[in-house]
Amino acid sequence: MSSKTPTGFDEAIANAKNPDHRNYSPAVARRIMAERRMCTALVTAALQRGYAVSVNDGEDWVVKRSKDRSAILAALFTTDEDTIMLRSDDGRKVGWFRLIYGNDGYDVVSDYSDNSLCEAIWTEVLGPLSDKLERAA
Repeated sequence: MSSKTPTGFDEAIANAKNPDHRNYSPAVARRIMAERRMCTALVTAALQRGYAVSVNDGEDWVVKRSKDRSAILAALFTTDEDTIMLRSDDGRKVGWFRLIYGNDGYDVVSDYSDNSLCEAIWTEVLGPLSDKLERAA
């Protein structure tokens, strides 16, 4: 990720790569890197299409209607799951993606809205990346 703002992904990856840290595990580091790639691709795809993004961490909407990529990514991976809501410029909800962390990484997107927007993001961006990451695992 090229963003200068550190994220929960970055700290967890650093800890998992550090042999002196209690959470040392190269396999966990690889999984979290895959989750970070998938989430970054999702946020980037939504923003490139002109949508605002809200993030729910399972308890609160920690980011609301933002187009700030760094702020959105910083809000992810602070709990075991997140919901990303996409909104149009007029504030209308146009789709959502459910993220669940801790499985294999490439499968972090566990569900999404059954509509043409979310299906296009999955088909054009996330599905091919998920397949690539699965083959590399």
